[in-house]
Amino acid sequence: MKKSILFLVSFVFLCASMFLAHAEERIDRDTEDEQAVLRFSSFAGGGYEYTVEIDDPSIVSCETKYEYEPHAEEIDGASYDFVAEFTGLIPGSTKARVYGRSPILENEDSIYAVKVDDSLHVSLTPVRMISSFSLYRNGEIRYDSYQLSLDKDGYTVSIDEEPAQPIRTESVEALMNVIDTYNVISWNGFDESNDYVLDGEGFWLDISFTDGTSISAQGDNAFPERYFDAMGAMWDILTHITETETETETEADGMKLFIDGTQVPVTWEENDSVKELKKILPLTVQMSTYGGFEQVGNLGQSIVRDDKQTKTAAGDIVLYSGDQIVIFYGSNSWAYTRLGHVDLPRSDLERLLGGRDVEIMITE
Repeated sequence: MKKSILFLVSFVFLCASMFLAHAEERIDRDTEDEQAVLRFSSFAGGGYEYTVEIDDPSIVSCETKYEYEPHAEEIDGASYDFVAEFTGLIPGSTKARVYGRSPILENEDSIYAVKVDDSLHVSLTPVRMISSFSLYRNGEIRYDSYQLSLDKDGYTVSIDEEPAQPIRTESVEALMNVIDTYNVISWNGFDESNDYVLDGEGFWLDISFTDGTSISAQGDNAFPERYFDAMGAMWDILTHITETETETETEADGMKLFIDGTQVPVTWEENDSVKELKKILPLTVQMSTYGGFEQVGNLGQSIVRDDKQTKTAAGDIVLYSGDQIVIFYGSNSWAYTRLGHVDLPRSDLERLLGGRDVEIMITE
């Protein structure tokens, strides 16, 4: 019995050591790139199993092998190195993709730019792309959650833990541009909360990249630098993924909203009121600011409504009394029919809607 317990403790310690050493191994790889060798640490019985794919195998070939400690191949939990050695065939450039898969760990993906010179010397340079992306957001209104993953066939997105669907690489590249523009990498390690705010917003963000770097951040009414700018830009892209790339067409597809000539991203509801609104487009409405939290305008006719007591939040678009459209840049509670939501940070909504009357235009 004591031997069994000792073995179990040793196994757990070994696995933990592997996890701690794994990030360091990624750094060590860069020193080996000059020799065109990649080395990944793992362990038998649940660790990563690696495969290598080369975009153009006529330029470079790859041989792989597993290196165990002596006489450790048959021991469950034994550590090993997965080694990939690259040999140049003809001068040129391509990419090598290394996929790590485990029954108990998150997917691990690495991408390298491969260059073969005239002497057939191979150099490998890590490529920084999104490998996985998870975003959960909560607040006064309900937000969708997003999980993006890179696989051998490309990127997929799961929205609210629904089955994953393919998306275009261009949208993931747009997310990378936001991450770089707003220095989101600096958020890594952020974990703060403000217990004195009863309402507001919270978030949890986890991103891993193909060069081995990652971002893990969370906050509850406490936010890292440039949070609302970056989150608004990411949310615009993710909403676009939802509306067009997953091919889930709705009656509201193609409806566009302009505020004083500026187009804003909108997620429209799927209900009879939105269907009737679409029938009277294009529509221009003169809006009036009211109460310091909303803009109200008359549609010129009544459409079907299904009013319910609603607590609104900044960005909500609602139908009031059947013939008036309301866009909120603050919050209110009344009987409304929901029409949609402007997917912008509150600061942007206050800038667009606060302090003056505006004109909106809705088109297809």
